Amino acid sequence: MEITIALRQAKEPVAIMHIKGEINATNFVEVVAKAREIYNNPARYLVIDLSEVTNITSTGLVAIHKIALLYSGVPHEVEPHENPDFTHSSNARKYVRLLNPQPAVDAALEQSGLKLFFKVFDDLEKAIRSF
Repeated sequence: MEITIALRQAKEPVAIMHIKGEINATNFVEVVAKAREIYNNPARYLVIDLSEVTNITSTGLVAIHKIALLYSGVPHEVEPHENPDFTHSSNARKYVRLLNPQPAVDAALEQSGLKLFFKVFDDLEKAIRSF
């Protein structure tokens, strides 16, 4: 798996996190850590580019969920089971966008219910302008 980051200026700085490969148990910590790094330096808005993610496991879905919680303002030391309101926070829609998930990834997001929490785009410029 490879992660590259690009920053774009919209109304606020927007980070584009492009992930290539599979998101699974071997790399989900890296995905979340990179998102946390971006959040702290300086982009509080994130587009996760899934156009080259070939597969996402349940652990990879957990990574996407943790990123949503982070960008929703949930402290990283709070676990969702400790406060269920965080798990279903609609704030993810305000700060995180998903870009171009491939069919297998889109199906996994749909099955898990995560698509309910995100705006999904097939065009990067539209995703950036949506913030």
